[in-house]
Amino acid sequence: MKRYILLSILAVSFAVQAQDTYMNERLTNNSSDVIGTARYVGMGGALGALGADMSVISWNPAGIGLYRKNDIALTFGGIWGKSHISEENRGTGTFDQIGFVYNMKIDSETCPYVNFSFNFQKKINFNQNFYANNGNLGGLSQMDQLSQLTDRYIHFKEFPYNLVGHTLLNNDGGFFFDETDFSNQLRSTSNTYTYHSEGSLQAFDFNLSTNISNRAFLGLTVGVDNMRYRGWNNYTETGGDYGLHDYGINLHGTGVNVKLGAIVRPFADSPFRVGFAVETPTWYRLTRTSYFYFYDDKISTPEDKSCFDFNIRSPWKVRASIGSTVGSFLAWDVDYEYGAYAGTSMGYPEVSYNDGSTSGNIKDAAMNQQTHDNLRGTHTLRAGIEVKPTKALAFRVGYNLSTSAYNKNISFDQYNLDSYARNFATSTSYMRMGTTNIITLGMGYQIKNFYIDLAYKIRSQKADFYAFDTNFTSTDPIFRNYNPTLVNRTIDPVNVDLTRHAITCTLGFKF
Repeated sequence: MKRYILLSILAVSFAVQAQDTYMNERLTNNSSDVIGTARYVGMGGALGALGADMSVISWNPAGIGLYRKNDIALTFGGIWGKSHISEENRGTGTFDQIGFVYNMKIDSETCPYVNFSFNFQKKINFNQNFYANNGNLGGLSQMDQLSQLTDRYIHFKEFPYNLVGHTLLNNDGGFFFDETDFSNQLRSTSNTYTYHSEGSLQAFDFNLSTNISNRAFLGLTVGVDNMRYRGWNNYTETGGDYGLHDYGINLHGTGVNVKLGAIVRPFADSPFRVGFAVETPTWYRLTRTSYFYFYDDKISTPEDKSCFDFNIRSPWKVRASIGSTVGSFLAWDVDYEYGAYAGTSMGYPEVSYNDGSTSGNIKDAAMNQQTHDNLRGTHTLRAGIEVKPTKALAFRVGYNLSTSAYNKNISFDQYNLDSYARNFATSTSYMRMGTTNIITLGMGYQIKNFYIDLAYKIRSQKADFYAFDTNFTSTDPIFRNYNPTLVNRTIDPVNVDLTRHAITCTLGFKF
């Protein structure tokens, strides 16, 4: 009976992402989207060599050096997703960008201009809904993994802060499993999973740029990132009488990075340009809070919350671009970026041990090794064309391809992951994000000093989702003894469609 009670309590709780390799990649991989001014979006983000747009401040800082006027811009719009829950097609308004460029003339032939710029811009929009229902579990159940993880936490006394620990401690200390019981009473055939998230990764960029004889343009951007993320979910399996339960995470913090860039016109009589940029890792200091509500006789009672601080260091990124213009009629640009995501690392400003002692500035060696094994470098290609049939009117089209940061055939062996973050785990799920394709269309119109730009973007991405892993079914001798018919079985992933659409509008004034 107690096995059914545990599943009743936990069944809707475990799919909120834990703080691990998969969650860290999702929080920091801003290369797989294009967010910014409508001109920047309409060109597919390909302005690394052309420059002269506010949003290029975070892609190639030297692009601000091509400004010859002051500029103020404000960008807003809306997004909506193809994925829906209960007939709901969730859309939301967005505030994407606001900034300015101050152009200061200098009485020098070698260095005629120095530009100062500030820009607020979203890097990642976390507002998303998706569902991943698996109708082919073949007798496997999340319950098996719960009992395995419970066994680990009982033996190693690591459970007080994670979801399993909350459940154990908040029910008068009664253990729902025998420490070696993997009897799989449910023999589950299917599960139902829905997920909601909201928030964004925002950048506050400060730029200084200049040029040398209008042949070379140099820029430096110091960025301060602000992260706000909230996620919650619902998970059920066939085979039990499910109770009501909410479990989610709130995550917030800041990060700092530096970007250096250059644009060169190699031929004096040609508008052809070559751009280069490098972005340092962003050093994030983040706080994660997990919340838990247990419902008893229709009365909701908030239970203990767990909270811990951690650090993420995102990867180095290098960029190269080429672009040119044909009179005042046509402009084109092609950009390439490499991001070394296998080098993403995680650590903690302070770790508290069971004996009451603490240590500071600890790297999570186990999690970082998993990241190195499961992630790889990403390649991002951006291309954009702008056509101006008249001086005031412009039409744009862009394309963006960003490869997956994940190796093929990844798995998440949570039982053997000796990571401090597992003490705060709220998940057995993981998801392998696929390649991203983005197509954009845009147009702009300028009336004297005032301009308005519009853009439409469709971002297409698929992902393989697992509600729980099944590595232990073939490796754990206890499971082999209790479930010989399920040994070496695996669940097939659910293909999740993360397609999203966006419209963007920029209002600006140059003087």
